[in-house]
Amino acid sequence: MPKDVAELIALFDLEKTGEAQFRGPHPNTQMQRLFGGQVLAQTLVAAARTVAPDRLIHSLSAYFLRPGATDAPMDFDVEIVRDGNTFSNRRVVTSQDGRVIFQMTASFQEPEDGLDHTATTPTDVSDPEACPQLREVLERRFGANVAFVSEWDALDVRLAARPDKADAGGTMKAWVRTKQPMPDDQLLHAAVLAYLSDITLLSVATVPHEVEFLSPTMQAASIDHVMWFHRPVRVDEWLLYDMTSPSASHARGFAVGRLFQGGAAVASCAQEGLLRQIC
Repeated sequence: MPKDVAELIALFDLEKTGEAQFRGPHPNTQMQRLFGGQVLAQTLVAAARTVAPDRLIHSLSAYFLRPGATDAPMDFDVEIVRDGNTFSNRRVVTSQDGRVIFQMTASFQEPEDGLDHTATTPTDVSDPEACPQLREVLERRFGANVAFVSEWDALDVRLAARPDKADAGGTMKAWVRTKQPMPDDQLLHAAVLAYLSDITLLSVATVPHEVEFLSPTMQAASIDHVMWFHRPVRVDEWLLYDMTSPSASHARGFAVGRLFQGGAAVASCAQEGLLRQIC
């Protein structure tokens, strides 16, 4: 996966192959299938490339339909559903070798004034510099040679609080930002926010159980992902990712997340995924 911010940004340099069609590059990876956050973020950028630059992403809803291959380009076919006075809606089908692997509906809005309030940032966390890096935690738990340890080297992810069983559900908090500065491009920041939102979210659904999310006995895969972008954000500054899992049943886990920056909620997301125990 991208080893630094330059390689991360390069993922979003899509090639235009038609009026509303694009093709996306791949990073080098040791994973057997594409990281879902990559597919999510690149598809968002493809949709945004067909929208007026002053209209910003405010929500998306997506389904992961097939695992993405790491050795084939992704093609994005954007349908221009509607351009209204202030909102634009897009539907995107993402495919590889003619097989649909992902689909997304995204909505964009021209910024305007209105009612304004926000949830308060959780205070039961340590400062980022005092928190252990996710890489260190994974190495202690699974060993330094596991494939996923270096998959997100462009990001600085730190566990802000120990995963906890709370009210029969799981909770987790993490600090996250890019390791290097990002350009002043709101679309790139929104894309990276979507990318990083998929890193730890589903794993929270395993916290209440005596299982290992990344173990060979657990088959885990994202099924859907919904996200709302409340305020402009800088992903090269610390974000607090507050995650909880209200439910797990029928081999599916459900988790919701809130992202805070500068004392305000900047984004919210929800995901359901496959969590199947393998005997």
